Amino acid sequence: MVTTSLTEAAKIYYSKFFSFEPMFKVIPIKTFHLREFGFTVSSNEELRFIRNISFKNPSELKKFLLERNVVGAYIGAVYTEGPTPKNPISKENWIGRELVIDLDLTDYDDIRTCGKGKDHYCPKCWPLITNAALFIDETLREDFGFEKITWVYSGRRGLHAWVHDENAFHLGELEREAIADYINMSQHGFYPIKYRERAFKIYGKEYQVNMIDPKQQKIMLKKIWSKIVEKLPRIDKKVTMDTVRLLRMPGSIHDSTGRIVTIIKDIETFYPDQIPNVWEITGLEKPKIKFRKND
Repeated sequence: MVTTSLTEAAKIYYSKFFSFEPMFKVIPIKTFHLREFGFTVSSNEELRFIRNISFKNPSELKKFLLERNVVGAYIGAVYTEGPTPKNPISKENWIGRELVIDLDLTDYDDIRTCGKGKDHYCPKCWPLITNAALFIDETLREDFGFEKITWVYSGRRGLHAWVHDENAFHLGELEREAIADYINMSQHGFYPIKYRERAFKIYGKEYQVNMIDPKQQKIMLKKIWSKIVEKLPRIDKKVTMDTVRLLRMPGSIHDSTGRIVTIIKDIETFYPDQIPNVWEITGLEKPKIKFRKND
């Protein structure tokens, strides 16, 4: 079988297999024409990034995906008018943006003993992401009162949370920063009782906290807590507080791995190997040579 480049596979995927349904699970269709979009587009198997683009309707977006050799696609904020290269977001009035949380396994490289770096994940280290996501999801719902939260697999080694409650949409940079700081509590060394209880409930399972002899509880819990602290959520604060940040579009292709950016139904049972890459979906042969990304 003849191998197919990522660019060629992407064109077939966006032509025959791509669906707008995942995208409209994280953004309302009423804001579509005012959204900024960004893309990695291919030229001679090298990628370049473009942004400040908007579309009047999904059909225009679909046409763009096919005609411009798009590999990766990204969604941004909502503005008073749809941004264009001649009328970029710097000249527009910002209206709102979903609150987003970014979890990445590379942020745990200092404690991963199974492997490190952007291409590594395994059943031994992936629970760091699983537990962090469970912790964040409960924190957003119970401590901040958010209800509409969608978790998305980034296509490589992490997860994105999209919070699309109306009150989250209009949060400013300072409010978003405060939420990120609260979630990243381990970086500050102060833990409210509610935070500790949640940590023991989610992370304490692997240490069988409920089986500890009451006579040794104080000493043992202190030792266990020191281990739990290392595994607490480590989110990219800049992603959360940046109100003009672009985030990978659900249903699009990750431009390094070829995997599909996918909405996940169950955080606890999800594992990246469950998600196919674009060659598997299209039935094409993947080349052995890695796709070259133009930085």
